[in-house]
Amino acid sequence: MTCSNDGRRPEGLQEVRPGESCELGMMFAHAAWLEAASVPAFQRLADELREHGAPERLIQAARRSAADEVRHTSTMKKLARRHGATMPDVDIAPFQPRDLEGMCLENATEGCVREAYGALVAGWQARTANDEEVRQAMTSIARDELRHAELAWAVDAWAAKRLPPEAREHLREARRETLRGLRSDVERHAPPPLLVRDAGVPSRVDALRLVNGMTELLA
Repeated sequence: MTCSNDGRRPEGLQEVRPGESCELGMMFAHAAWLEAASVPAFQRLADELREHGAPERLIQAARRSAADEVRHTSTMKKLARRHGATMPDVDIAPFQPRDLEGMCLENATEGCVREAYGALVAGWQARTANDEEVRQAMTSIARDELRHAELAWAVDAWAAKRLPPEAREHLREARRETLRGLRSDVERHAPPPLLVRDAGVPSRVDALRLVNGMTELLA
């Protein structure tokens, strides 16, 4: 099943599969599940940023991002219900304390890479989906996801001044590895034509162009 947006997956998220429905319903239900899972991820980020003495602007941006994801969840659930699907329950293992590098590692992979890619995909859907309701929803979501990606890079830049060189290199390699994994996923999975047409999900060729463009920018 192809999903339009990876989102910021929190540590300990238990994978599930949406109940059987049409392809569009399953995709939107899975997207709603990912958006819902992103809410505690951003709440945890805000709390950890405060613990590590980050600027208030980053803390508030993380809290605003959590509120964005609540709206995104509602939007995706509505689209899922329209196609006869229900969002699965979100099950996340209890968060454990982690140091600054641990926080930044999740931010590097889930924020700097996956959310940035999600913003590109959402923008693509906003322009190409045949379904007007999807275009409108993704136009708003794309703006928010772009802000979330900008927050991830702002957190990365702030933390880089506080981490030793070997930790910074670890984060760079984590981003590179996440990009390689993203490219591999795109290469292996071609979305069904219905999702490309009605939901605006990038075809495999177009998704590869998005990933390759990201790779060039990050290089």
